[in-house]
Amino acid sequence: MGIAMKKHFESLKREFLAAYPQGARLDFLRDTGIYKTGLYEFLRRMPKGADLHAHADAILPIREQVRFLADHPELVVGIDADNFGQIRYAGVGMAEGFVTMKECLESGYTVDTFRRIWTILGAAEGADRWEYFESIFTRCGTICATPSLVEDYYTRVMLYYHSIGVEHLELRCPFFGSREDALMRGMAFQRALKCVREVDPLFTLRIVGCAGKNKIWDPQFSNLIENAMYVRQMVKDVYRGNTDLLVAIDIVNEEDTSYSLARYEDRIREIVANHPGLKLTLHAGESLRGENNEIAIALRCGIDRLGHGFNLYRYPALLKEVLEKDICIEVCPVSNVALGYCDDLSKHPAATYRAEGIPVVICSDDAAYQADEPLVADYLGVTIGWDLSLDDLKALCRESIVRSFLEPADKSLLLRAWESGWHHFENSKS
Repeated sequence: MGIAMKKHFESLKREFLAAYPQGARLDFLRDTGIYKTGLYEFLRRMPKGADLHAHADAILPIREQVRFLADHPELVVGIDADNFGQIRYAGVGMAEGFVTMKECLESGYTVDTFRRIWTILGAAEGADRWEYFESIFTRCGTICATPSLVEDYYTRVMLYYHSIGVEHLELRCPFFGSREDALMRGMAFQRALKCVREVDPLFTLRIVGCAGKNKIWDPQFSNLIENAMYVRQMVKDVYRGNTDLLVAIDIVNEEDTSYSLARYEDRIREIVANHPGLKLTLHAGESLRGENNEIAIALRCGIDRLGHGFNLYRYPALLKEVLEKDICIEVCPVSNVALGYCDDLSKHPAATYRAEGIPVVICSDDAAYQADEPLVADYLGVTIGWDLSLDDLKALCRESIVRSFLEPADKSLLLRAWESGWHHFENSKS
């Protein structure tokens, strides 16, 4: 039956290419028909293992985000010209020009209304995509304003991942505010994970604490790192041997206009040295420029994984070092298309990295603002763009678990469950 499934998979690829002769030049927000294809549905059902690069509060699909807001009248949405689409936490009050999502929907606004303004789809022709992308975070930044909202949002997020064949999520998350604020947010993640495990006992969540290297976040850098380390100390996965919930750190944001990682290099080294077992994954190489030194700095810092690494091809010596050190690259295909780094996934440099033996994992980045749902379109993009076989996909899914920051016992448990799930999937009726 495995052979039959492989033949079915290749048939679905041919059908997809017949319908989309442009192949890997896909617009994942405008080409909405791809989400109704047999290949997409096949990949949606496929046991994917893990998503190792996803950003906090930018994951839940827009249709689910609208549903979440409709269920929380304490969150209101701007409908006047100055604040259209802005989310605010109103509590029991209501700001002028803001209404609940339920009232929005009753007034004729639809999911598509918000899909246009809360995704890259809303960027004007020729506009700076990064600037518009960051404006979405500004509009939606208070969606998880309280611990109870965090708990409900991430319960929904993890259950959604479970529904598309993902059993492990590594979430990039900044911990703003006071230590108490950080602790309350960390504990809300813990409670959300407990809720999800009532449905899926195997599901795991790990957090990557983030600070930012741009000028806006920079004054808060030390506070964000100290908050993350406090959460690491105080909040554990109490249902899995009291292991760490926060397992790594990252320094994030658009790198061509922000401060360089060099500004934080000494501090990064100090943090890792003072917290044994803490992993390091850094955003670096998410750029088209040839004078960008971020990957070299990330390697000097001793990274365990490399976030994006898109422009590694420009630096043969660094590429060789990444290969020799067996450093895994977190590849986010849909994000790279949405933000203008690659318009044809058949030419994505990670295809070459993988062919040369560098380990890669497929990740979603900021799926809520860039695609229809997390991760599935990313696998679709590389399936078509890299002409992958079902065995290739299986290897990529397995790699996502192997390269996770889970403890060895949890990793082994998840691998066994995934292998069983894959066997069932591969031998099921097409």
